[in-house]
Amino acid sequence: MQGMGGHDMVVLRGLILYMVCGKACIYNPTTRQSVTLPVRPVIKFSQKVKGCDESIIYYFGHDPVLDQYKILCIVSTLLTSINSLTSEHWVYVLESGGFWKRIGFDCQPHIPTIGRLCISGVIYYLAYVSLSCYVLVSFDVRSEQFNMIQVPKELSGLIRDNPIGFIEYGGKPAIFDQTYLIQMGKVDLWVLEDGGAWSTKSLVLQPCQMHLLNESIKLLVRGTTQTDEVILAPCKLFSNYYLLYYDLRKNDLRKFNVGLTSDHWFGKPYADYILFDKNESILHLET
Repeated sequence: MQGMGGHDMVVLRGLILYMVCGKACIYNPTTRQSVTLPVRPVIKFSQKVKGCDESIIYYFGHDPVLDQYKILCIVSTLLTSINSLTSEHWVYVLESGGFWKRIGFDCQPHIPTIGRLCISGVIYYLAYVSLSCYVLVSFDVRSEQFNMIQVPKELSGLIRDNPIGFIEYGGKPAIFDQTYLIQMGKVDLWVLEDGGAWSTKSLVLQPCQMHLLNESIKLLVRGTTQTDEVILAPCKLFSNYYLLYYDLRKNDLRKFNVGLTSDHWFGKPYADYILFDKNESILHLET
């Protein structure tokens, strides 16, 4: 329902984190159990200030060593009148008696942009610290420590202006640039290697697969499969809806027809949905 939310969803190991009426909720599709997390304390900017832009984004992480789930909340505030940026950082442990805890942050204040990955106990997302400086932020779920890595300058404009994808590739965070996919059949893949260096490679589709792309349909990255296929989908729903799977290892593109039946959703802008992997969870949710 309009105004309630529920569209900002993150899937992790069979659980779903989503927002409704400004509150974070966890849903387990396997057990059909849902819990609403306690409201996070408000410390700064409790009252609306003219020229103040506030962003609140939640991330979902899992520590494989302790088998513990944590929710990370980033509250970023930009005072446009004086060009001042601040950010708060909160953590909630998903367990009985859990509570929000504000954690220290020694890096630059930032505003998250795209990407919500959790790989081997580390949460990754892209953010900007200024209009021309983008970084990749990592958060170790167990130690609750942050780290920032500079994004290559070539990508700063792409992150700001183009529908790129932030994906997992080979167990590492990667940026999937599809700027020239529809026009030229070309994609660029940037991978964060061990040690913080970025590697890049370009892939070009075979001419016989170009017919799978439609110049009039804008595609968005919807994640990856367990076999490193990038999932691309039209941003608007229509009757003969489909998904495209780009195999980065074989440089191959395949099409899967979904075939929606309800015309209620046709033409809706930027349809928001999530694609599940095969993970199921029998975790009993407690707060």
